[in-house]
Amino acid sequence: MAAPQHVPFVTVEDEDDWVVSFALAPRGTDRLTLVRTPHLEFMLRTEQRGVSVGVGAQAGQRPAQLVAVQWGHKCVDVVSTAKHYSLDISKVDNATRNAALRVLGKMNFDQRFQLAGV
Repeated sequence: MAAPQHVPFVTVEDEDDWVVSFALAPRGTDRLTLVRTPHLEFMLRTEQRGVSVGVGAQAGQRPAQLVAVQWGHKCVDVVSTAKHYSLDISKVDNATRNAALRVLGKMNFDQRFQLAGV
């Protein structure tokens, strides 16, 4: 398995949309973004509900669905229906890590993905 990708920072949103976005490039130009919009899910078929996983600009592509997150002190493994990502979060501050974990917990209110290591 390849070495984890360095994550210089993480962005967390906890409003109408729940978002945890990992910056992948040194300046954060590429991102691995986990998004859930619970107030709109009633419009989706059951199999389409859950957390969407996207990387960078994926215009025209259907996002993958989140399958699992293994959260460690220095690394996070994110598994989607399309790919497995290993992320080095050692440079992310504790407050942001805690906020990301809290939002991931909210995203998983219906147990649609495995969340471990928290």
